[in-house]
Amino acid sequence: MRLQVYHRTEYFYLEDAAKSSNELRLTPKITASQDVQRSIISVLPATRLEHYDDLNCNRVHYFTIPEQHNRLLIESRSIVETSKPNDLDSLPYGYTHSELKTGPIPEECYPYLQNSTYVENTPEIWREAVDIKGESEDVFQTGYAIMDYIYSNYQYASGTTTAATHAGDVIRERTGVCQDFAHAMTAFCRALGIPARYVSGYFYDSTRNRSLRGSEASHAWVEIYGGKAGWIGLDPTNRKVVDDTYIVLAFGRDYRDVAPVIGTYYGGGGSSRLSIRVQVDRL
Repeated sequence: MRLQVYHRTEYFYLEDAAKSSNELRLTPKITASQDVQRSIISVLPATRLEHYDDLNCNRVHYFTIPEQHNRLLIESRSIVETSKPNDLDSLPYGYTHSELKTGPIPEECYPYLQNSTYVENTPEIWREAVDIKGESEDVFQTGYAIMDYIYSNYQYASGTTTAATHAGDVIRERTGVCQDFAHAMTAFCRALGIPARYVSGYFYDSTRNRSLRGSEASHAWVEIYGGKAGWIGLDPTNRKVVDDTYIVLAFGRDYRDVAPVIGTYYGGGGSSRLSIRVQVDRL
């Protein structure tokens, strides 16, 4: 599938701001299931963008605007060719919890078993995760059960959480948006010893009435480690196994590692107004 993404982020300041420093994770990753044909980022006020790859191999652009400004506009445009992850023609059952516990796992999995800024393992989270797992001995089956549990029992509601809301708070309140659902699922999986990483990106809503949740903005989901199947994407916001309608921007331990735009500035009148627009089209 060939997809085109337009992502616009715009800040308006009450008073002039200065010394604005920002990091952007807006360049789609090159993976086995997606090829980036074009990716362009532009910033106003105009400035020079530098880049590096972080510890999760995400492409990070950064810039500084030293002069005063009352508006910051960041636009990214990408064209990505996607295919089914892992070339899966069937669901990836067959990797068991006992294999996960006793067999070797890649070193890359270890960071995604640990606590992180917004995801922590507590006795309460572990007990609930065990209840959701039930009698399942298959890692994918357990991951799917966790995804289904969040989709069925949590309320999707904008404005009830912030970017700094922890997984434990989401699990207790059972409400939030895609970022919160991904944090909750990540917490449940890690509590059961399943390596789970937080993924940011986009998806193309192919339904006629745009019935999938979160297509109007950047999206978040979870990838769990499935042995020979590799990393398997699960979207608890829409109860979907990730397919070729999804585009991966970045992955990490939680939102802190993958935030599309993060930065600081001086001045600005103490607050700013944020406007975000995302559009994904099939070419």
